[in-house]
Amino acid sequence: MVLEVLINPKRATGKPWEMFFIGAIYSLVGLVLGYWVFRSYVSIIMVSFTALAAAPFVYNATKAEDDSTSATKESTLLKKHAPIIKVFTFLFLGFVAVFLLAFIVLPEPMAGEIFKTQIESIAAVRNEVTGNFTSIFSTMGIILANNLKVLVLCVIFSLIYGMGAIFILSWNASVMSAAIGDAIREGLQGTGSSLVVISSSLAGYFVHGLPEIVAYFIAGLGGGILSVALMKYGVHSRSFRKAGVDCVSMVTFAVLMLVLAATIEVFVSPTLL
Repeated sequence: MVLEVLINPKRATGKPWEMFFIGAIYSLVGLVLGYWVFRSYVSIIMVSFTALAAAPFVYNATKAEDDSTSATKESTLLKKHAPIIKVFTFLFLGFVAVFLLAFIVLPEPMAGEIFKTQIESIAAVRNEVTGNFTSIFSTMGIILANNLKVLVLCVIFSLIYGMGAIFILSWNASVMSAAIGDAIREGLQGTGSSLVVISSSLAGYFVHGLPEIVAYFIAGLGGGILSVALMKYGVHSRSFRKAGVDCVSMVTFAVLMLVLAATIEVFVSPTLL
């Protein structure tokens, strides 16, 4: 891949923050090409192109994690994967930075066209929460159920495609960017300070959004490791069984993180927006 050769993300594995800029380039190229070539379907195409650009790196990183996991004790499993999770997080933040900047800077009609599907998705979730609102805990249940669906998709996509979860994560980056951008635009229409509006909007979404995304990374990584182990060692191998145990452990931890994220979203995030 030409883009991978030019950027060479392998050089960034020792410095996770470099992946922020690589993610920004991936998403910028995806957005520009999506709008230029497939304008009618830009909402999905830009996410697909972004994921496609990141897929080789994600796949290679997952293979490397499978090799390291084979020699890792279960007690240090999450600690062992912490570096690659940091790398994925900065990659995701690079996606968000470009998508958010595009949503805010571009003329509103153009931004509405580019993020049409994302805006519709946000509206659907909000309507579901509002329509079923009987108590604050029912709202939390709806949010948690939606997030668990995404987590399951991350595991399934990673298991089937090896690096398929990157599409789900790219999509979530675009949705989060649209939600934050909408909050910023709405806030700027009032009398509040621009700095206060932007900082509160970012804090209101990132305080629960980052734990969610890290949970998706962990679950997707677990599914990817299991997929690689299946291809390399076969279903009856000891390595595959160990990868299965590790995958279950990682998904369980990811579910607990989603519970924490849903709690923060219901009880903390509204106070920041």
